[in-house]
Amino acid sequence: MYIIYDIFSSHMYKHTIHIHKRFYIYHNHICILSALLCAVATLRCGKNAVQYHRQSLNDISSSFYLILKSIETFFLNKTSQKMSDGVRYRQHRVGRHSEEALYYLPGSTKKKLPPPNGTQHLLFVLTFFLSVSLIVIVLEKRLPEPKLISTETNYPGKFIAERARNHIVNLTSIGPRVSGSYENEVVAVKYLIAVINDIIKGASYNHKIDVDITRHTGAFPLTFLDGMTSVYKNVQNVVVKLGPRKQTPHSLLLNCHFDSAVESPGASDDSAGCAVMLEVFRVMAQSSKYLNHNIIFLFNGAEENLLQASHGFITQHKWANEIEAFINLEACGAGGRELLFQAGPDAPWIIEVYSQVVPYPYASSLAQEIFHSGIVPGETDFRIFRDFGKVSGVDFAWSTNGYVYHTKFDTVNQIPLGSLQRTGDNILALTQGIIASNYMGNAMGQNHDGSLVFFDFLGAFVIRWPQYIASIVNLLSIFIGVYSIYLNVTNARKEINTSTYLKQILICTGVIFASWLISMVSVTFIALVLTKLGKVMSWYARPAWLFFLYICPTIAASMLWFLYAAGRQKNEVNTPWVLYQMYCDAFSVIWMSVLFICILLEIRSGFIPLHWVIFPAVGNIIRHNFFSKWRDWKWLCYQVGVLSLPYIQTFYLSIGALYLFIPIMGRSGASINSEVVIANMHAILFCLLLSFTMPIVILIKNASRVISVIIGLFLLSAAVLILTPLGFPYSGDILSPAPQRFMIAHTHRQYYSEEGNLRYSGTGYWIVDLDMNSPHSVESVVPEVGAALPTVEQCKEQLFCGLPYLVPVTTFLWKTSWIPGPAPIINIPTQLGLVSKIMNEDTTTFTFNVTGPDHIGIIMSPYNGVHLEEWSVLDGEPLACPSWNNREVYFIYYACAIDCDPYTFSMVLKVPKNHKGPILTIALAGHFLHGKNQRSSEFQTFLNQFPTWTVITPWTASYTSWEF
Repeated sequence: MYIIYDIFSSHMYKHTIHIHKRFYIYHNHICILSALLCAVATLRCGKNAVQYHRQSLNDISSSFYLILKSIETFFLNKTSQKMSDGVRYRQHRVGRHSEEALYYLPGSTKKKLPPPNGTQHLLFVLTFFLSVSLIVIVLEKRLPEPKLISTETNYPGKFIAERARNHIVNLTSIGPRVSGSYENEVVAVKYLIAVINDIIKGASYNHKIDVDITRHTGAFPLTFLDGMTSVYKNVQNVVVKLGPRKQTPHSLLLNCHFDSAVESPGASDDSAGCAVMLEVFRVMAQSSKYLNHNIIFLFNGAEENLLQASHGFITQHKWANEIEAFINLEACGAGGRELLFQAGPDAPWIIEVYSQVVPYPYASSLAQEIFHSGIVPGETDFRIFRDFGKVSGVDFAWSTNGYVYHTKFDTVNQIPLGSLQRTGDNILALTQGIIASNYMGNAMGQNHDGSLVFFDFLGAFVIRWPQYIASIVNLLSIFIGVYSIYLNVTNARKEINTSTYLKQILICTGVIFASWLISMVSVTFIALVLTKLGKVMSWYARPAWLFFLYICPTIAASMLWFLYAAGRQKNEVNTPWVLYQMYCDAFSVIWMSVLFICILLEIRSGFIPLHWVIFPAVGNIIRHNFFSKWRDWKWLCYQVGVLSLPYIQTFYLSIGALYLFIPIMGRSGASINSEVVIANMHAILFCLLLSFTMPIVILIKNASRVISVIIGLFLLSAAVLILTPLGFPYSGDILSPAPQRFMIAHTHRQYYSEEGNLRYSGTGYWIVDLDMNSPHSVESVVPEVGAALPTVEQCKEQLFCGLPYLVPVTTFLWKTSWIPGPAPIINIPTQLGLVSKIMNEDTTTFTFNVTGPDHIGIIMSPYNGVHLEEWSVLDGEPLACPSWNNREVYFIYYACAIDCDPYTFSMVLKVPKNHKGPILTIALAGHFLHGKNQRSSEFQTFLNQFPTWTVITPWTASYTSWEF
């Protein structure tokens, strides 16, 4: 009888629950109906009708609620009564504990009542990692308190940021300092000499100080960009040697450059580096502490001329041979923290000293590998000292706020005093540490074995070890990872056999790769839609857009895919906990594979996959041994805690890379879709960052609710982006600029035939399209842009597209535009004179004479079958550019700083006996980068039309080609 009663009660309870659920649906419908009727009543009958309808519907809803609540209470009370004969019956629960959400798999065959909600677990995970990311961003921006001149007596022997800032103000007040200009060769040099002499007056007697102003002439091959031969004449250096009274043959070199890019004041690049060096020189010179070795301060005057002044110093100066290590100061941004992004190629002891003495470390061998990969279009004097001086050293650069790099916005106002203080403290400490160490002058104490793996943790300390130690650590981590998987397989034998488990790991690995592909396809589709709508690069000035446009879809697409895959896997694995462990093991297999590849290829950024192998594996082993009974919030917090350290370190490194790459997209050229590039970069990044985290979604009941919110955030942000001005990609705000870049040359082009006849002559404005919106983004305010013509077809017909490229970048910036316009005013013509032509049996020797402005590009291309055997420019085989129409191409970058004479060179061409017609095309590109010849009044009128959110690098140029 009691059994029958129990069944009846259960049956009635289920119906009550069913009615209860339906009531909430009806109640919601009534509320919606009430709102609609109120709206209609407002329009038709006024406020009194609204109140009437609202009261009536509320009364109905309340009555309906009370009736169903009474029925539900009756059955709940009945089923909760104890049976008098002691027979126990199964108690029915209205709800279920929240931990059941972590074990309910959609589609599971187990007969369990569904939990009311488990979304709080997923929300916790996502909120935790979002919070951690924000904390890392805040910590990354921390800067020390700057020291001021007014309080410097409280800090004897310390770097004073305010004094360094004053040097930047004085240097930038000179204006742009292009190599060869009066501002660079005279005014800037005078200022540096005056400051150095003032410091010498207050120097300690314990030191000997020598100053040398030098000029250098030379040439060298440079594989940077498309490859070229750099030729320079009379470039200047200001060199100071600080050492002990007792002569020592060992020196540390500190290098900066005081020249700047065209139209840029060059506050960060690189007046700040020179200011830091001047202040370090002052502190070291005024200190009475004896120096063990010399310190050479090189202020070079032609770095923007493609590293020419540093080459002149390291290959020709009398002090060059005594240099045993160097510190190079550079910038590709303004402010922030200086990054140690290159070290070596040998002398790992320098990193050892750095990690021991600098107060604010920020270093990564990952940055070095990114830089060497060519992804970042740049080069520094580090390369010259390394390749031509055979010296090891370290390279520092500011990399944040790259929007101002090489623009008029690169002013002292972009550099916080805290950044100067931080860089100054670090460079001073490193200089003192190297000089005081026992490494310099001690060949036995210097370790030259291989390269070094190094990285800092949140700027707190540096972890470093040699490559062979890294390989051992990585292998041990792989073994630990394999053992962790073995524990999971063993633990799951109660529910699934080993072969099935391993098979499912392979399937899970495929699911993970598929999730990455789906995420990339999703964000690529979004990027292409935005491209079609003309709403690209919204993230350029406002990087927060990236979270809504690409990170949210990445997370949503991946989680939906994992839910779908879990539903398909339920026939083989009906326990979601085991399935989640399989996905964790699959991620471990992927990261271990990546780490193994890093071991084989000796990739120094292998410390990143190392984090993702060792921490999840150790965490899993500890859980199996100590916390195997943990479930719900305990387990979730433990799992998130285990994953937080690799997430923090990877995100910390990634945010620095994003600070660099986002501004680069504004100068990467119109030939690439930067929207697609950035979209996929973020999709890949967050798929990796959320390793082991994404599959948590299969443990969550009603996870689709959270995913719906994420999708809603994306859709809402996309609507705002498309329908409002908030998606405009550029900013001309002086305090926080993100301008669109233009390079515009007022150009005269001439092509001569083999007979010497002029076959083409044209004038106009050549626009180098630096991003995908160029040039038509300004067409509404610059009407001439409407007549812009693409130059792609001309690249097939003319050498270097028949355009005056300053450097060889046709494979990088081949998408440019030409606007027919008035002729430029060229007071100094660029001319080529044939001095001699000597023909032998199978060779022809030409000697040419070149005159023109102080920056000239000399471009040569022998015809098919003809080969350049040698030339007088340099000894050895000439360095070639990428071929053009299957013809060899060579580029000479010529620059003269002072006292320029005609440049004469010869070349020997090997010509087949049966060759007919011309054998050589040669073109000259003359560039007026400074002074009164840089732009005419007519050119300036054209430039004045551009809006304030643009920044322009203007110059006057000519291009002339001949056939021989």
